[in-house]
Amino acid sequence: MNFAVCIGRGLLSAALTLALLPAAQGQSQPAATVAAPQPPQALFKNLFDAVQNAKLFPDSKTFADAVPKSAPATILSRFDAAKPASREALQTFVAENFVLPAQVSGTEPPTAEPVSITRHIDLLWDQLTRTTTSAPPYSSLLPLPEPYVVPGGRFRELYYWDSYFTMLGLVESGRHDLVEHMVRDFASLIDTYGHVPNGTRSYYLSRSQPPFFYAMVGLLSSEDPAASYSRYLPQLRREYAFWMQGEKGLARGTAHRRVVSLPDGAVLNRHWDDADTPRDESYREDTALAQSSGRIPKQLYRDLQHHRDHPD
Repeated sequence: MNFAVCIGRGLLSAALTLALLPAAQGQSQPAATVAAPQPPQALFKNLFDAVQNAKLFPDSKTFADAVPKSAPATILSRFDAAKPASREALQTFVAENFVLPAQVSGTEPPTAEPVSITRHIDLLWDQLTRTTTSAPPYSSLLPLPEPYVVPGGRFRELYYWDSYFTMLGLVESGRHDLVEHMVRDFASLIDTYGHVPNGTRSYYLSRSQPPFFYAMVGLLSSEDPAASYSRYLPQLRREYAFWMQGEKGLARGTAHRRVVSLPDGAVLNRHWDDADTPRDESYREDTALAQSSGRIPKQLYRDLQHHRDHPD
């Protein structure tokens, strides 16, 4: 069992404290978890494999983020009938059946006038803010109820622990409105899926990142943080349960999903992915590595899921 990628249990200490508190009277409970949407490689099967391995795009994430113009079954039927044999024919098929994502802006100078670095950052927030209250059918994008800040470049969606550090910057910029919006977005993800995924794409749903939701909630009110924790207590408890699932009765020296019991009985948390397939956003790189590494592919893929979020 590989324990090299463990997260100290102290990272969850604030959530644990909250989880042990009695529920606030009249506190509403989160909605039931919905069925997770399938990622692109599951929806488009042999077509997804063909496109990624043909290297139609420099970045594997491009096709993973493409929006289908028809239902997957319809597109797959067309693909089986067309049988595009060349790279050019495959490119034409993709162009006819998918809308490719545009590069996220936000790296351009927000003003041509010389400004301080602080002012430059303040001006970038609006450029990097997105609102996606709905997503196109069969898109990998997960909708969110409130505006949020994206990293930019190839990262066109909300990411989990990255966002905490973004929110620290928002606090410094006085953008408490965006901090509040993003906390609501993360709470919505927990309500909807039972946890916060790595990012807001269907292909990120099988894994999470270090759980910073409690720290995000703590940014909402420096004067009375307990009020904010009480407000989001159901989601804090639910995320804690996600990370600690399987702890009860776990034998020493064994692990279950995100929980590791060390030989001395100490319990840690680790990164864990429920999927043992290549990452959609790095599909070509992962399958190539599996072929050259000599390792068991499923084990390698699971390790890669939490090892890094983008190709080198």
